[in-house]
Amino acid sequence: MTGRAKVLPTAALALGTALLLAGCNGDSTDGKPTVVTSSAPRSTAAATASVDPEAAIWDPCTIPDSAISALGLNTSTKDNKVAGVDFTGWKVCSWLSVPKTYTLGVLSSEHTLQEARQRTDYVDYMSTTVGSRPALQFRQPGTRHDMTCWLAVEVPHGMVEFDVINRYGVDGAGEPCAEVSRLSEALAKYLPER
Repeated sequence: MTGRAKVLPTAALALGTALLLAGCNGDSTDGKPTVVTSSAPRSTAAATASVDPEAAIWDPCTIPDSAISALGLNTSTKDNKVAGVDFTGWKVCSWLSVPKTYTLGVLSSEHTLQEARQRTDYVDYMSTTVGSRPALQFRQPGTRHDMTCWLAVEVPHGMVEFDVINRYGVDGAGEPCAEVSRLSEALAKYLPER
C-alpha cells in the first residue's frame, strides 16, 4: 500500500465525523434529523448559499516550492487530492521525500484541536507547540511507531494537520514523529496568521 493510499482512511474518517456533526441537530425527538429553516428573506438565503464554504480554509499547496525543496521534498510530486479525490471541507497537499522514503501530507480544515483530541480512532496524544502555536501530536493505532505520525496545529478558522507516512519496506526512513516535528516547525511561518 502506498503512502498516499494510507492517508485516505484518515481523511475519510475525519470527513465522516464532520459530516456526522454537520448533519445532526440535537433537537430531534423521534430519531430523525430536525430540519432547520431560515426566516430570512429568500434573496438573503440565496446570497448566503452562494458563498464558498471553503473560502476560510487555508490552502497548503500555497507553500512556496522553494520552501518544500529546501526540506528535501520533491516539488514535482505535489498533489492536492487524497487518492485522487477532492474532499469538501478540506484542503490537502502532499509531497514525496527525496529519496522516496516517506510522504508529507498537509491537511487544512475548520476542525479544531479539541475535536482532534476527542477522536477515538487515534492514540498517543501529546500536547506540544509548533512555533508559538498550540499543537497536538498523535498516531494511528495498530501501526508500527516507525511508520506514521500526525501533528495538528491550531490556526485561525481551524487547524492544519501535518502527517509523515513512511513508505513500507523502504530502507532509510527516519522516525516519523521527529520528522513531522522538523517539517512542521520549518513550515510554520507559512501557516495563516492569528
